[in-house]
Amino acid sequence: MALDVKLIKLAQALLVEAGHPIGDIDGLIGTKTLAALNATTGIVKAWSTEQKIIGIIQLHGAAKNVYDGKIDGLWGPRTQLAYDAIMHIRLYGHQEEVWRTEDVVAPVNPNDWPLQRLADLNAYFGTAKPEGANLVTVNFPYEMVIAWSPAKKVTKTLCNAKVKTSLERVLTKVKNEYGIGNIQNLRLDFFGGCFNYRPMRGGTMLSTHSWGIALDFDPINNQLKWDRDRATLARPEYRRWWEIWEEEGWVSLGRQRNYDWMHVQACKLLS
Repeated sequence: MALDVKLIKLAQALLVEAGHPIGDIDGLIGTKTLAALNATTGIVKAWSTEQKIIGIIQLHGAAKNVYDGKIDGLWGPRTQLAYDAIMHIRLYGHQEEVWRTEDVVAPVNPNDWPLQRLADLNAYFGTAKPEGANLVTVNFPYEMVIAWSPAKKVTKTLCNAKVKTSLERVLTKVKNEYGIGNIQNLRLDFFGGCFNYRPMRGGTMLSTHSWGIALDFDPINNQLKWDRDRATLARPEYRRWWEIWEEEGWVSLGRQRNYDWMHVQACKLLS
């Protein structure tokens, strides 16, 4: 494990919280930081500086019951898990919950979304041709960031007329339950698009985006082939986000198939 600035800053913050006067939390290992490391019970003075920094993480993890390994200043899988747990606690105020497939809510379909078959989609939403048919403008209840160009913001998009009301309900509920601050912190406002007339990636059938019935969110951190171990939208803090969509019958490919976690659509998957 490389001794990077983030790790050093975390160790410094933990030292300050333990009452050591180290000065600024700056990611630099100066004399005060070294003195605080050496004064910490459980840290061996003969260790390298890197071991001492890692040892502080391990000690704090043990105190928080997220680390059950040796206090040896060596980075391994248990220390990595402890580090991730500590960062989650510091960011969200609680330990990360474990995501399980059984946490997916029972399937409901209050809007009678069709199956993802060409004939069914055309019958319910209208044909996708001519390109852009059956689309209306939907206004977002909060400002969105263009995911591939974060300096640009949008307040509306095009979607199929049949999903507009449901989409408005979903996003309004997200705003009310998460609040703008959490929406921004969790990047739920990083919009990857809705209508896009094109075939599915690697296939010939039209993508559900072609009908304007699918949306993508934060595609940089939830790439097509990433599973729940990498995709941020698979984390427990997003569970309520997905439940809000699922209560309207929308389908998450991530929740159902464990890939393409950015994507949510208003049609049911074929079994």
